[in-house]
Amino acid sequence: MELEKVLDLIKQKSNDKDILEHLGIRFRIDYENQDYYNDKMHLMHRWDYFISDLDGTFFRWVLQKEAFTIFVKFVKKHNYLDLNIDDYYLFLKDLEFFNKLEKKAYNKEIEFFEYLNAWIYLLLKHKDLVDWNWYLSFMKYSFKTKEKINPFRFSFSKMKEVLLSGWNFVFVSGSPNFVFDIYLELLKEYVAKNIWDSYSNNIFWFWSNVFMDCSDYTPLWWRDHKKQFINLLRDKRIINKTIWWMWDTSSDFWISYALDPDNEFYFVNPEKKVVDNFEKSIIETIDYKLIIERKDLIFNIKKEDINFI
Repeated sequence: MELEKVLDLIKQKSNDKDILEHLGIRFRIDYENQDYYNDKMHLMHRWDYFISDLDGTFFRWVLQKEAFTIFVKFVKKHNYLDLNIDDYYLFLKDLEFFNKLEKKAYNKEIEFFEYLNAWIYLLLKHKDLVDWNWYLSFMKYSFKTKEKINPFRFSFSKMKEVLLSGWNFVFVSGSPNFVFDIYLELLKEYVAKNIWDSYSNNIFWFWSNVFMDCSDYTPLWWRDHKKQFINLLRDKRIINKTIWWMWDTSSDFWISYALDPDNEFYFVNPEKKVVDNFEKSIIETIDYKLIIERKDLIFNIKKEDINFI
């Protein structure tokens, strides 16, 4: 189904499907019953954890958007005679609509998550246009050569502080597994180079699991999905105590309610809605900090000192 029609269906009140379900993929959230997540949980140390988002909080760019941009370039690098003309035409038609959607997202005319979820739909819908393993190799090469690994300096300094203190660092992200796998591999190389090789063993990760070889997937892109999963880790006593949290959007206030009292919650380069909702969303037991990083400047700003222009 064309992207434009799918988005129209999703906005209808009668719709009860996630966007990927329109590709015939079954939505699942029973993390505890899936080997994919259980295997990762069994590898985790039962200790104290710093919990962080990825896109916009730790990673400078939007990882999902970078992956889709690379996919488009990879498709267009192909010899057109090797492509199915009808399938390629449908891809271009979807891409034309997506480009308009992107402009609306950056002009704040639509919610940003609508734009991000659209790219996942498009990539999986049109993935048969390319050799998937070649595309993943191309993505890894592109991330590495264009230095897309570099995290925010503040975020990386918090990771370094956590690892050097003997604690653990865990990402809980909405990014798909086939994107994050590549990013994480390169991030661990970055950690080995800038901290120490063995410390990468204390970095763990969970993300939206999109099964490429069957009809199931498990999302972690909504705030309630992330909170459910974090609480699962706590219920299983994998996370003994949360040290700090690090996020960037207003919806993350809701996630912060699961943080242990008398702790710090960092909003790194937050969206405007964070400031707009600050007074009504904070809870007294958590120390919320607004961190702004720009070029060679990093500062912690108090909400009352912000003056919008």
